[in-house]
Amino acid sequence: MASYNQVTLVGVLHDNPEEKTIGKKKRTTFILAVERYLGKEKKPAVDYFNIVVWGKLAEVCSTYLQKGKKVLVDGKIQIRTMSQDGERKWITEIIGENIKFLSTNTPDTNLK
Repeated sequence: MASYNQVTLVGVLHDNPEEKTIGKKKRTTFILAVERYLGKEKKPAVDYFNIVVWGKLAEVCSTYLQKGKKVLVDGKIQIRTMSQDGERKWITEIIGENIKFLSTNTPDTNLK
């Protein structure tokens, strides 16, 4: 059976990106706030996604992105586990493969 893992999100950065060097590769992480609407009343709610980008794209993101910037992220969902204090934890991340900068305007205050 073939499988397919692709996600596209549009939202605003919740915080400034964080860049680290792992071995010889750059890694940048940030949290993307994505708004959605609930029920018949269309009440707004926000989901927060951990985004990870590597290499040259990581350098570009850490240089040009900042809290409040609106972006489109194309990538893949990755789930990994780790043990902390004898407890197993699940971590869900989006591995960003393509980032498009959508605006330089201040985002909706609901997403901060």
